Amino acid sequence: MYGLSATATSSFRLQGTQQSLLLSGNVLITRFGVGPDVDFAAFSGGGGVQAPPDPDSATNKIRLDVHITSAPQLDFQNSYAKLAGTVDLTIRGTLATPSVLGRIQITDGSATFAGTKYQLERGTIYFTNPVRIDPVIDLDATARVENYDLTIGLHGTTTNLKPTYRSEPPLTEADIVNLLALGRTQEEAQLYQEQQVQAGTDPTTSALLGGALNATVGSRVGKLFGAGSVKIDPAFVGTLGNSAARITVEEPISKQLTLVFATNVNQTAEQLIQLQYQINESTSVVATRDESGVFSLVYKIRKRYR
Repeated sequence: MYGLSATATSSFRLQGTQQSLLLSGNVLITRFGVGPDVDFAAFSGGGGVQAPPDPDSATNKIRLDVHITSAPQLDFQNSYAKLAGTVDLTIRGTLATPSVLGRIQITDGSATFAGTKYQLERGTIYFTNPVRIDPVIDLDATARVENYDLTIGLHGTTTNLKPTYRSEPPLTEADIVNLLALGRTQEEAQLYQEQQVQAGTDPTTSALLGGALNATVGSRVGKLFGAGSVKIDPAFVGTLGNSAARITVEEPISKQLTLVFATNVNQTAEQLIQLQYQINESTSVVATRDESGVFSLVYKIRKRYR
């Protein structure tokens, strides 16, 4: 399939009569790559009723028993994601109607979408349907946006995938969606729109232009910064009350240390520099130099009360 590439070692054996052949073997995947244009829904068997294969077809007379495994820690990386995991699958059925049983376990990984970096907490793709290829996805990822820790889940089949949203501190689902899309909750977005109107900027035009810029430029510019992310806001209203285009670059220096740099493209003196050190899951230290030149040091403790 277009966008997928792999390196593997394999051994196969074909035995039987012309009317009944068995193709068996083992495949060990040592490298795997996923391109940005892969349509994973194409792996599923579609929702409609499919016509049965011709019993006299040559492909219907070759049965399959192929075991696919991976190297102990299979890694792959592209411009959007970096993942590690294991593969343990068995292909059965016939060449005409193959089926897949087993699972793909994602043990570690991160991905960047629309300028937000997500850290995978757990991820498994199950293949349990003996009739057709119909994977069941069970993924949970976390992201930190502003002062919120978000957990986004994807659960279900490729044709019926249901997202779930949680946040700490708690937010409504609509607020979480707004936070992921715009970097602001609904209330914050409304206040920000009022600020933009006061600054003489059309908020609708700014949102559309910002989305277009991030879609076309963000991924390309992001390649220059490795695993980092780039966000472009064409009409950002800063702490000084003025409206101007703003570019924000977030770069993970290490697993615990993250650098954020933001600059007003019209006034280079208005720059925000932020360094966050994640001590553990609930504790972090953030050092900031904001646009007005004020330095601050914040010690953050996140605790959930039941």
